[in-house]
Amino acid sequence: MSKNYKVAIVGCGGISHMHTGWYLKEPRATLTAISDIDQARVKAYGEQYEVEKQYTDYIEMLETEDIDIVSVCTRPKHHAPVAIEVAKRGVKGILSEKPMAENLGQAREMLETCSQHGVKLAIDHQLRFNAPYVVAKQMIADGEIGEIFRIHGVCGGGDLKDNATHTVDLMRFIYGDRPVSWVIGQIERIGTPTKYDLHSEDFAIGYFKFEDNVRGIIESGSDTAPGYHHIYCYGTEGEIELAAPGGPALRIRNQQSGGAWVTTELPSEISPVQDLIAAIEEDREHRSSGHQGYASLELLMAIYESSRKRQRIHLPLEEMESPLTLMVDDGWV
Repeated sequence: MSKNYKVAIVGCGGISHMHTGWYLKEPRATLTAISDIDQARVKAYGEQYEVEKQYTDYIEMLETEDIDIVSVCTRPKHHAPVAIEVAKRGVKGILSEKPMAENLGQAREMLETCSQHGVKLAIDHQLRFNAPYVVAKQMIADGEIGEIFRIHGVCGGGDLKDNATHTVDLMRFIYGDRPVSWVIGQIERIGTPTKYDLHSEDFAIGYFKFEDNVRGIIESGSDTAPGYHHIYCYGTEGEIELAAPGGPALRIRNQQSGGAWVTTELPSEISPVQDLIAAIEEDREHRSSGHQGYASLELLMAIYESSRKRQRIHLPLEEMESPLTLMVDDGWV
């Protein structure tokens, strides 16, 4: 008989409803308890989803209830501190919202604490489970566009940490999560923009090299080319385009199509929650594991560091603080 996993939500804001939807559709999971510092919000959430066990202190919740899986849906600056405390309290899995952390130092502590306590850590880059990107990944692996040599991603209207973290993570995912060797980038910051309590920027561009010499370009912000998580993959024998503005979710042109754009049938999808339960039961990494979340965050932080140091940044990145925070503190941006 399949095990039933008792689930808790920490943070009952907007994004948490997506998590709760996944749990409600998963027969092996039961939403058992919820926590939010706003008592009125947690009460309304409990009424909406019929959850009786409501807390304004998530530590008290974890020490009172028998919980297997926790979704961390707080504001970004609390992702790491909450996930670290959750990992110490006997849970089997954590699904934490993105960005993974405010800086690499926090992200590293998340990984270390989860490893020490045997907790499966997943970061909610949920687009890794969207069929078009899954199919594109397989097409590239199967050589349907020959040898890939460049991937160009666009995240119009968004900043690096909140929006383009998905785009960068998808660029890594569809190319098999290969390591990145170096990054060079630049940001523009007008005034003092913030996004969910973190320093932000208006425009950013990054250029990076995967270890096998394939190149990546990411542009995000207020004045990009059209597109949102729009990714273009160039190969020696064809091209794949994802989320084309005004176009299909996925299209390909190659020798087999005679150079004409064609679409393909897309398979059914699973949710990050389904994969987290599978990762726990099979003792394997989640598709969007903490290690993958760290690698994507490191690439973003390297764009900031390149802008700060005015030079190419070789990975692994040594700076554990957010280079954007350092620039703001020094009055540079």
